[in-house]
Amino acid sequence: MEYYFRRALDSIKASPAASRVAVASIAASVLFAGAVLLVSSNAYRMVARWAAAGIDVSIFFATDAAEADIVAAKNGVATESAVIESRYVSPEDAWQFLSDSLDRSAQLLAGMEPSVLPASVEVKLESSLGEEELRARLERWRALPGVSDVQSSRSLVGSGTGALDVVRWVAWALGVLTLAASVIIVASTFQLAAYTRREEMNLLRLVGAVGPVYWGPIVLAGFLEGVAASAIALALLFLVFAGVAMPIGSQLPVVADALAFLGPRQCLVLALWGAALGGGGSALGMWRVSQWR
Repeated sequence: MEYYFRRALDSIKASPAASRVAVASIAASVLFAGAVLLVSSNAYRMVARWAAAGIDVSIFFATDAAEADIVAAKNGVATESAVIESRYVSPEDAWQFLSDSLDRSAQLLAGMEPSVLPASVEVKLESSLGEEELRARLERWRALPGVSDVQSSRSLVGSGTGALDVVRWVAWALGVLTLAASVIIVASTFQLAAYTRREEMNLLRLVGAVGPVYWGPIVLAGFLEGVAASAIALALLFLVFAGVAMPIGSQLPVVADALAFLGPRQCLVLALWGAALGGGGSALGMWRVSQWR
């Protein structure tokens, strides 16, 4: 084993320009594949979290609703099954939320009173609630004394489930294109690298090298170049992610918890992919230039 590693390192040192080109091409391939995996995994995680967060229901009260009716409806809704949480929103709270949402355009609310906004109870239901059960529940809440309207986000949850399928298929399509492009680029690169090592391979032939003794060090050199390129690509990807995710997380706290770098298994898969590109590309390039013995 020591012989193979020594010969592999000597082969890399003997053709530094070809080795740098090979490492750069593998690093670019792993970096692109990692970027696709990182973006798709974060997009899938955010959509899945949004779709599984539950069904939001807003129960609006008439402006002339009696306080006793509002209290009864609020307490009754909070004790029902499948209710994850419920929160009473007064006209003043709704006004403040609207003002904060408008930000610089809050002056549009000048001269208007909070009383023009209805009080409401914001309810979050379990996302597994059936369509018929949800419809019956909404109709029952709509019939409560003092309630003027009830609105649900069930259609948005359905859209979220469809979005998960879209993200999954887009990720698979980009992954296939990435793999195909990586194989083509790396195979061409290592074919050029193999040309620079023709003298070394011819010398091995002259001394009677056959089998793994002949092609083993060259393939191992490509494997080592692939490992080095994967490490470089993962480091660059992490730096880019840190530079992009931190500003996004500070500006959008809602998505901050969903943003995450690749897990250990995903990093290991990318590292193995880079090593496979290096070893396989080196073997293919050698096969194209010379003959296996």
